[in-house]
Amino acid sequence: MPNYESHSHSYGESALHLQFTPKYRRAIFTDSLLLRACRGMFGYIAVQLKVQLVAAEFGPDHTHTFFRDWKNYSIPQLAQLLKGRSSYELRRRFPDRLALFKLGASMWTDGYFYETVGSVTADARQFYIERCQKKHWAHEKKQEINLYKFFKRPSAL
Repeated sequence: MPNYESHSHSYGESALHLQFTPKYRRAIFTDSLLLRACRGMFGYIAVQLKVQLVAAEFGPDHTHTFFRDWKNYSIPQLAQLLKGRSSYELRRRFPDRLALFKLGASMWTDGYFYETVGSVTADARQFYIERCQKKHWAHEKKQEINLYKFFKRPSAL
């Protein structure tokens, strides 16, 4: 059953899936510290923007985020805020680690992928992420990263 939200002048549900890729498709998320810091930064930004981060998952060279309650922002606004703030903070906190990946003047590619996913169940999202992650991490020698549990509040990141 859908999890509809009630607002002052609206009622419904809309989830947003955003995918970002580091510049030159560098595998920066093989560095577990950068991965954890980026996940935490997405959670922090979501709290500041008053949107709900449902899930944040990473391949070695990209990130998937799912949001709910994002109706006060357009998709380009939300993508810009997430990419801009996360890039600024990660570059400020980890300049030496990011320098190893030779990203140049910006951390993220100019584009991004998005889709509104409406009433998709937690199981469907988990299946999608697990299927994608196995493919992307298969060539890595490191142990596969445990997937973030769905529907945790951003404060639990």
